Amino acid sequence: MESHVEEIKHFNRFYTNVMGILNLYNDEVNYSATEAMVLYKIKNTEDCTAAYLSESFGMDKGYISRILKRFEKDQLIDKTPSEQDRRLLYIKLTKEGGEVLDYLAGRASDRVRDLISDCPEEDVEELIGSMKRIEQILRPTITKGGN
Repeated sequence: MESHVEEIKHFNRFYTNVMGILNLYNDEVNYSATEAMVLYKIKNTEDCTAAYLSESFGMDKGYISRILKRFEKDQLIDKTPSEQDRRLLYIKLTKEGGEVLDYLAGRASDRVRDLISDCPEEDVEELIGSMKRIEQILRPTITKGGN
């Protein structure tokens, strides 16, 4: 079992490095990969709340709160109270938030495009098939864990 754990960790480090995940958003952008994922989740979640984000990412509520405070300060999000429970705040992207997300997503797409540009089409298709298989294998364990 330990050798499996080490092999998976090795692949994760390799993939993180290859994708440039740790520096993709820090060169010319003031938002981290985590913040980009939070913006993406807000955009694609109806009736998004801070509690939902915390649970969805498995992150500490305080950390999510700090991210959301920064987004508010930067005018990337708006919070609207629920009509049923005024204590519950729904989070939506502002126009500026959508523009920032589009820019970040574009940078990520450019990175992937650059990464596969010199690969033969068959290799790219095999890579995508392998990624889908990884997701298929891990999805039940992720769902079980609540993420």
